[in-house]
Amino acid sequence: DSEIDRFLAQQKAELAKNARLELAQILLTVPEDASPEQVKQAEQTIAQWRREIEQGADFEQLARQRSQAMDRQQGGRMGLREVERYPELFIEATRDLTVGAIAGPIRSGAGWHLLKLIQRQQSNALTMVQTRARHILLKPAGNLSQSAARARLFQMKNDIERGQADFAQLAREQSQDGSAAQGGDLGWASPGQFVPEFEEVMNELKPGQISDPVVTRFGVHLIQLIERRELPLTQAQEREYARNVLREGKFEEALDTWAREIRGKAYIEYRELPQ
Repeated sequence: DSEIDRFLAQQKAELAKNARLELAQILLTVPEDASPEQVKQAEQTIAQWRREIEQGADFEQLARQRSQAMDRQQGGRMGLREVERYPELFIEATRDLTVGAIAGPIRSGAGWHLLKLIQRQQSNALTMVQTRARHILLKPAGNLSQSAARARLFQMKNDIERGQADFAQLAREQSQDGSAAQGGDLGWASPGQFVPEFEEVMNELKPGQISDPVVTRFGVHLIQLIERRELPLTQAQEREYARNVLREGKFEEALDTWAREIRGKAYIEYRELPQ
């Protein structure tokens, strides 16, 4: 469990690096050689501006009227950008803000700032891609060989792509799977739900695209991708995902160690062929 916790923390830290922020600012500049009294007076002035905003004044309008920053004509908005492109001071000041909230006054080398969080595009949730597909299944048996099943499905694919047939209707009429009544619709599926040879082909398809016939242990399939969606994992799904990744890594490590040990113990003797 501790390994899973560390793995998930690392994964979410990587996701957090891709966060993007849009901030707006109101800047009251302070000269580099300003006296302590001037610095204090500027702080009191911008603190008064914040009180005006809290009492209902519009932040962007106030920025246009009073800010001394280059972005004043945009209402102080600095644009949506990667977190790293903002000063560290701004990042720390707005780290715990909710959208629409204000931070400050904040002192920088330029002066005093008020900051407003316009939007935050960040997700520290792990996600998975679910796929919705439909298929037509033919099971080789009796007079229907595997090659004959493939030929029939190739013909169906050609008819569908030429507009001479409908995939769902053919599935209802021809498919030998329980999904036939739903036009072959398999519903939303998570990774690993289908056999590997089916899933590998399905994952290569674009929405609306139809595969060539695919052979699995269940028979021969014609697959059409309907759509995909990305969903955040639940806490239980996150831990199961981490467990699987760590288990696979340990298996590969153990296999590599075993192979090295076997090679190390091997005894090879070179002999000349008998004359």
